[in-house]
Amino acid sequence: MDYAKIKASYYRAKRRAYLNHKYRRYHVRNHLNLVRFSNRCGNHLNCIRFSLGESLLHIYKKVEICCWLLEMKHDFLTEAIFLNGSRCDVLDITEGVVYEILHSETEEQLLEKIRKYPPGVGIMKVRC
Repeated sequence: MDYAKIKASYYRAKRRAYLNHKYRRYHVRNHLNLVRFSNRCGNHLNCIRFSLGESLLHIYKKVEICCWLLEMKHDFLTEAIFLNGSRCDVLDITEGVVYEILHSETEEQLLEKIRKYPPGVGIMKVRC
C-alpha cells in the first residue's frame, strides 16, 4: 500500500468537504454551526451512521428517512452531536429539522432529550 497516496487522497477529500461547506447557502451554514466541528468536517455530510446498539427497525427507519431526504436534495447528518453534547438521530441541515426515531424510547425520555437541543431547530417524531 502506498501510504503517501492514501494520505494525499484523504487531504484532498477534507479540502473538498471544506470547500463544499464554505459555499453552501447561509441557512445551511447557520444550522451547521449548531453541530460540533468534528461532525461538520470530513465525510459526515449525507453519510448514514449507526451503532450496533440500535435495533434493526431503528436502523431501517433511519435509512428510510435519509433516502427520502436525498430524494428531496436535502443535506443531512446522522448521529450529529450538538455543541452542548446532545445527539440526534438525523439532522436535516437544509431545513434545520431534527428527526427523532422512537422505537424503544418513551415520550418522557424524548422530552428530556428535546430539552437539551439548541433553540431554533424543528423536531419531528417518527415511530418505527
